[in-house]
Order: sequence, then structure tokens, then C-alpha cells
Amino acid sequence: MDLNTIKTKLSFLKGYLSQSNYLNFILLILAVLSCFLILFFNTFFVTQEVVYVDNVKLFDGFNMTKEMKQIGEKDFNKKRKVLDSLYFLIQSPTIQKNHKEQLLKTFIPLKEEFENFNQSFGQTESAKIWKRIDSYIKEYSKEKGYKMVLGSFNGDRTVLYSDESINITPELITYINKRYEGKK
Repeated sequence: MDLNTIKTKLSFLKGYLSQSNYLNFILLILAVLSCFLILFFNTFFVTQEVVYVDNVKLFDGFNMTKEMKQIGEKDFNKKRKVLDSLYFLIQSPTIQKNHKEQLLKTFIPLKEEFENFNQSFGQTESAKIWKRIDSYIKEYSKEKGYKMVLGSFNGDRTVLYSDESINITPELITYINKRYEGKK
């Protein structure tokens, strides 16, 4: 339908309607069209600009976290076995005093090293993991058009309320794992 056809049909209606009724009719049509356009654009073109993520689930669901945990547990168990063996020898009633002293000199620094490993491994690896997650979140947010991604911790009250419809945790876990594995 071209513009002249529409004008002809509207001028035909104008003959049947009084001037004020004609204007009301045109305004009604414009209002209905406006409502339709608003609904259409809101449904198909408006994205949520603020979303949230459950940080604990995101961190635990990330494959790099799982890999680092396995590596840490292997190192932890290996060091613990050495310490347990030394401790067992030191506690043996048949061991000579001078040999026991030598074992203690070996045991004490190894125990301190083990405790330091225990404390620092989790912190340093967590920092590396979060650095990687943060870079992936930035990419994902730009792709999805998010202006803000809030983090929510289990039990932490930083986000007082959030509707589940803006929770992107599962999608983000899938995305960061694909990125980590080199898939996009």
C-alpha cells in the first residue's frame, strides 16, 4: 500500500466522520501503533543491562578451579605422606636418640614448608583463577550488552534482592569453561 492509497482511504473516512471524530480516530490509530511498537522493541531489542552471578557457584563450576584443586590436592597429599612417614619414624620407640634428632631437624623445616604451602597455594591459585574469570566476564558482558554484572556470595548480603530472571550464573559458567578450553 502506498501513501496515496492510504490518504485516499483516510479522506474517505473523513467524509463520514466529523472533524473532531476524525482526529480522535487518527489519534487512536497512532496510540495503538505506538503501543505495538513499544511492545515489539521491548520484546526483541531491549537487553537486560544489569545481571548478577553467584560467585561461589561460578568459581566452583569453572574447570580451571577444578584442575587447580586436583593439582593442589596431589601436592598436598605427597607432602603430607612425607611428613607422616617422618613423624612415624620419630615416634618409633626403637629409634636411637641421635638419629631421632637428625629426623627432627629434617621434619621441622618440612612441616613449616607444608604449612606455608597450605596457606599460600589456595590464595595464589584463587587469585589466578579470578583474574581469568574476570577477563572472561568482561568479554561475555560486552557480547551480551550488559552494563553491569553484580556478584552475589552465598550468605553475603551485597545483593539484597535479585530476580532469578537476571541470574546468568549457568550461562556464564558454560561460557568461561568454553573459553578456558579454547572453544568459542
